[in-house]
Amino acid sequence: MTNFLTKLKLIYLPYLIVSLLVISTYSFLNWLLIIRLDLILLNQEVVNLWIPIGIGTLAVAIWLRPRIKLLLLKDKRDNLPFLYNFAAAIAIIAPTIIAQEYLITATGKLTSLQTIEQIDLHHLTKYYNLTKHFIDKQHAAAYVRSEVTGRNSEHLEFFIDVVCPIRNDSINKTDQPVAWLGTEYRKGVSNNISRDEKESAYKEFTKATEDEFKNQDLNYFTYLDRIGYTSKQRGFIAAIKTSKIYKGNGDHLIIMEAQTIPFEDRNGDKLQWIFYSFGIGASIWLIMIAIPKLNMATLKKYTPRSWQTDVTAFFKPFTGIRWRNLGVISILIGINVLIFIIMVFAGLGVISFDTADLYKWGANYGPAIKSGEWWRLITCMFLHAGLMHLLMNMFGLILVAAFLKSLLGNLKMGIAYFICGLLASLTSIWWQPSIIGIGASGAIFGLYGVAIALLTTNKTGKGNKKGVLLSFLFFIGVNLLFGLVGNTDNAAHIGGLVSGLIMGYILYFFIEAPKPPRKKRIKIKQEIITPDTGQATEPV
Repeated sequence: MTNFLTKLKLIYLPYLIVSLLVISTYSFLNWLLIIRLDLILLNQEVVNLWIPIGIGTLAVAIWLRPRIKLLLLKDKRDNLPFLYNFAAAIAIIAPTIIAQEYLITATGKLTSLQTIEQIDLHHLTKYYNLTKHFIDKQHAAAYVRSEVTGRNSEHLEFFIDVVCPIRNDSINKTDQPVAWLGTEYRKGVSNNISRDEKESAYKEFTKATEDEFKNQDLNYFTYLDRIGYTSKQRGFIAAIKTSKIYKGNGDHLIIMEAQTIPFEDRNGDKLQWIFYSFGIGASIWLIMIAIPKLNMATLKKYTPRSWQTDVTAFFKPFTGIRWRNLGVISILIGINVLIFIIMVFAGLGVISFDTADLYKWGANYGPAIKSGEWWRLITCMFLHAGLMHLLMNMFGLILVAAFLKSLLGNLKMGIAYFICGLLASLTSIWWQPSIIGIGASGAIFGLYGVAIALLTTNKTGKGNKKGVLLSFLFFIGVNLLFGLVGNTDNAAHIGGLVSGLIMGYILYFFIEAPKPPRKKRIKIKQEIITPDTGQATEPV
């Protein structure tokens, strides 16, 4: 009983506190800064999904991981500690994500308008009700796209994004409307079928979509939902830009989705599921910590620390890193940022870029490589899907480069970066030739592979060696885990990591081992006492 109470005090109670703080604090900041005051413009997928995942994972790594070590978790493959950390992270992340989805629908204001033309007279809100409206199908425009998803890229989804002008009446007009109605059609197939079968499935999908669109009454809806900064919005914007009545100003387009359910039912069961998911996670976590015994040897050495001390301990491996004079990495970061800025000023977006635009700018693509556009293997390393993608990659690059700079120098590190990036691009088109690949993450994973390889040798000295190695492994593990969700090119990540590990052991023979610290010679002044007189002689 005493051991169980100890586990409640040292492990379970901190989990509850951290969970509640993450959910409540992040939800409040999201509501205040993004939803209420509209001070920060971020992609909704980033706000509602990726930031909660990042914050939840970081909270577990800083505050719960040291406490999980108090449990006696041992198995043949040493997977139990990871399982406990993963379960704790999921238990925090799940209710946080649901809470953000609830905030969007619960705090959205319904604005009633006589006609869509009156939308400019009001501050933009989330929901709208129109007394008089007409959906102009005659000037509809469409954009076709596809996405490869799944852990092993086994799923292929087709999308057709259709937009129609929202008018006041049925009088034929050719001017650009103040708002558009967007309708998304989608179909999923296996990505493992033959190319002919994919083309056949695509043709069937387009024919079925065309028939459905013709027979669909778009004028029937209870209210309109204004689409925020999401991937769905990007598809609709691309469709609008193909319309004959589009006259520019793509950054201020208002796109709505028709909703047929009563406005009062918009929240669904989100509020209940915030508490359900929190309760389920807390219950599972309680059972998990009740099963194993306490590691008494670790418990004797453990001393409770403040949250500031936990934060300092987590980032301690990086405190000795020199952040200046990164040399060639500064140039690489500058090139990545410069290309991003040029794309922004070219009007391609800020938060995210369209896949078609990324292809034009040099993204990696198997069929294009085979046709002779080999330069894409390199140019894709300097393209990013959007602002968040760029920031995350540059942050990861700075961390590993600051560690490797003193070991490799500019020339070796630059060569390792390009070779690993090139091999990552080749791995990507070999594993999944039909997808568009971009980003510096393949080359960055390569540098992490080099660092991990060298950290297992005697060329990196001692110091914070173990802490840095664990931090790098944690960084790679989290990113590979995230790569299993969504449309992330994990093949490039793994290709870069493996090539980096091999290159690290090759570079081992070209790096001088750190010299041991020189021992200071201490001169000791001695006096010899003669036994006869007791007089001191001159010092030796």
